[in-house]
Amino acid sequence: MNPTTTNQTQNGSSQINPAAATLWASAFVIAALVILQLGKLPGNPAHADGVLAERGNYTLLTTDAGEGDGQRRYQMLYVLDASEQVLLVYQVEDAQRNVMTLRDGGNVNALFRAARR
Repeated sequence: MNPTTTNQTQNGSSQINPAAATLWASAFVIAALVILQLGKLPGNPAHADGVLAERGNYTLLTTDAGEGDGQRRYQMLYVLDASEQVLLVYQVEDAQRNVMTLRDGGNVNALFRAARR
């Protein structure tokens, strides 16, 4: 059995081994399918959806809350007041009607102490 992909014919011209050609074609098809499937993997929504804004001592960050229906996903709004060291977390259920609900918040130092426990 010849392991090469080409065989010499009697008149000196080379001929591609059909088995090797089939294996190479299959490898290319599988590689193309893997690349297509990798393109469908979801990204990190916190980085894709997040909007960061800073003004003075305030930092605002929005992320997807993971709730709501397809077109009307709820958003979370994180407000950090650096001068007062306070973090406030709001849920924005309907941005068109300006509906926000305070979900949590507190002193940043106290929040970090509680997280360490």
